[in-house]
Amino acid sequence: MSRGSRPGTFFFANISSDKKSLMCQRKIHRILPNLSFRAEWDRSLADDLMASRNLLFFTEGAATFLLPASRRNKACVLVLLLCLLFACVTAIAQSSEDQITEHFRAGQQAMTQGEFVRATEEFKKVLSLDPTVVEAEVNLGLAYHSASEYELAVRQLSKALQQRPNLLAANVIAGTDYVKLGSSEKAVPFLQHALKLDPANPEAHQALASAYLAQENFRGAAEEFRQLAALNSDKSEAWFKLGHEYLDLSARLAYRGAHLYRESAWGHHFLGDLLFQRSRWDEAAQEYRKALAIEPQQAGLHTSLGEALLHTGKIEESESEFHLELQLESSSELAWLGLAEAQLVAGQPSPALESVNKAWEISPELLALQREFPTIELPRETAKNSVLALQSPPDAPAKHFLLAALYTITTENGNADEQWKNFQNDVNASQKPSRSAEPNSDPCRSHRYSACVRWLQAKKIMNDSQRLLLGRTEFALRQFESAADAFGQVHGATKENAEASYWLSRTYQALGAEAYSRLEQSFPDSWRTHQLRAEGYALRQDRDNAAKEYQLALQSHPDNPELHEALGELYLESHSDTDAEKELQQALALDRTRTHALCLLGRLYVENHDNEKALPYLQQAFRLQPDLPEASSLLGTAYVRMGHFKDAVPKLQRAAPFDHYGNVHYQMYIAYRKLGQADLAQKALARSQDLRRSSLEHDQAVIMGAPEMDNQSQ
Repeated sequence: MSRGSRPGTFFFANISSDKKSLMCQRKIHRILPNLSFRAEWDRSLADDLMASRNLLFFTEGAATFLLPASRRNKACVLVLLLCLLFACVTAIAQSSEDQITEHFRAGQQAMTQGEFVRATEEFKKVLSLDPTVVEAEVNLGLAYHSASEYELAVRQLSKALQQRPNLLAANVIAGTDYVKLGSSEKAVPFLQHALKLDPANPEAHQALASAYLAQENFRGAAEEFRQLAALNSDKSEAWFKLGHEYLDLSARLAYRGAHLYRESAWGHHFLGDLLFQRSRWDEAAQEYRKALAIEPQQAGLHTSLGEALLHTGKIEESESEFHLELQLESSSELAWLGLAEAQLVAGQPSPALESVNKAWEISPELLALQREFPTIELPRETAKNSVLALQSPPDAPAKHFLLAALYTITTENGNADEQWKNFQNDVNASQKPSRSAEPNSDPCRSHRYSACVRWLQAKKIMNDSQRLLLGRTEFALRQFESAADAFGQVHGATKENAEASYWLSRTYQALGAEAYSRLEQSFPDSWRTHQLRAEGYALRQDRDNAAKEYQLALQSHPDNPELHEALGELYLESHSDTDAEKELQQALALDRTRTHALCLLGRLYVENHDNEKALPYLQQAFRLQPDLPEASSLLGTAYVRMGHFKDAVPKLQRAAPFDHYGNVHYQMYIAYRKLGQADLAQKALARSQDLRRSSLEHDQAVIMGAPEMDNQSQ
């Protein structure tokens, strides 16, 4: 036999048919991931096999020519056997590859048709034929994700990403699903890597923000929200969403602070501010009083209480609080301005002028930023009388400031602009270096805010107290992003951290208001502006005007599921169940994955004791977002009312940490009692009663928008 014939003959002869099949399958992984290239590979495989056959035939001829007659028959038999073996190998390889291709394409087709369970079966068949096909691993993970099987999805995608770490979509979806599963620490690496691959990927930014929020990394979440806004070319949309996210951050921080520091003055201060923002003046005043009872020396508390009382029309009481603040800190500009407001409302323009002048003497720089003064609604007639009374005093910065505000109320805009221009000239003149200023004096103590910021920023190392001071100073100057960064760097579970959390909440609230202001000024007639106004009316319980604004928004965007969902929720709060059901069903017709709309419909049916009807909506919401307390709570309640107590318990346990009114624990009490677990039932009942007695929990629930479900009386 020739030397050249041996490799062809003996290489295949010494390999089992199973190993040959595996060799053919492994060739798949040397081709490109795109399935369209498989046909070209099929042709090359056929060419390789034909070349093998030619070699066999050539070998057979050589054997016939070289071997003696006594051995020719054996050689021919051997060659024929080898030919048969090659034919079997060819059939096995072609059959295996054909099956892989067939199942892969069937899986892709099922995905496009929304048949995700069938898709998973097809991709699993591919992997049963060849466990190393990464494309099938990825697609199986995507199919599980689409079927809301998040645990299976992350398991499959993680396995695929070990081999192909730079698959963008797989990283984004794995991270997103880990967030939904409540494993934010596992989500972050995938999402960060996705953003390295594509820094402009909005889904990755959104999911990473959610992961940071779950870890209470508010600073990181805020940065992701800013990135999202910068990527959005629709600026009205960008400002609306950014405003929403900032206000959500503010509420989360305040809610967290009220819980973490519930026995401290800061806890009540947090809650008082949130109530104040929602125009619940009396309740805000109660919280400020509770804070003062704990820590009467806390800076700003008397001013906050004075402002709340001013909004309720209790002028004398508010003046008393401003004076108490000034007894603690005579250089409080905000206390002087609050006192000036109270004096204007009381029809005392001359004392108000003196109070404004005090604020000017402390800091012209800060007074220049108070363009919205006064912060309460002053009757136009009162403003006119005050203007007349202020004509006789000589011109001075305080007079220019006060007249600019009063002329704005009387709609004499020309005079208002002139007075404000005069005031700005006064401010500019005050900023010229003074010869009497001490070069080494502390600019922070002397209320030179800009100089204070520069002085602190020049320090190579700052402690937490200095970071707090820097943040408060930047907040006073309305440099809110810088202030948020300073507050976000304060560490440790200390009293200083409570204060930093408080100011960070205030800062995000200011950033949200700033974004909304830009939206209204730049796009006054956009649908997002109408939506913003609707939300404002809804917060103030003016549901009629809120509904009108939502309808105006829907006129330009009738197919927006978010608007239908919001209007449906408004109708639900107004107990207009028919209208609510119509809007929520419309939202789901436009987007069946809206978990909040699913929960709202479930809530509507549960409240009407139509639990069987509620069940599919709540089950779908839970499948889509298993970390959503609203879905767990409502689903557990529905199960209890249907007598499915074993199913109810795990869902209620998920929602228990977020129980505000005691309803979740009451449902747990019922379930445990029916299951014969008396000890657990009594513990759940006791916790329910504790929550019901807690006014703090009740107020926080209102702030966070948690609905109060009725209990099932037994």
